[in-house]
Amino acid sequence: MKLKIYLITMTIAVLGAAAAYFVDFRLSLGILLSASFSLLNILLLSVSMKAATSSGQLNYSLLIFVNIIRFAILAAVIYLAIKNPQTFNMVGVAIGFTLFLFALLADAGSRKGGGTV
Repeated sequence: MKLKIYLITMTIAVLGAAAAYFVDFRLSLGILLSASFSLLNILLLSVSMKAATSSGQLNYSLLIFVNIIRFAILAAVIYLAIKNPQTFNMVGVAIGFTLFLFALLADAGSRKGGGTV
């Protein structure tokens, strides 16, 4: 993904968290927490895919290792949100994680020529 898409998605996350603050501050903290770790998750995915496919053959051991790290990050954020319900809202965590997934879908759609997916 391009840096522009990262910046746009993080801007949407911050603006969404600012808007959600007026509904419930825990919702906005959940969005910020999961969006920041989702950014790290997507960066790990893109760097690992470039490294794994750079030699022409797929390096499965690198992909498995990075996927374990990615799922550990996901589990740690969900565990943190479950253990601290007075600080983080699980709906906000889910919204923050899906922001980058929608950004990936939008990026893939734009690479296909902007047609319907």
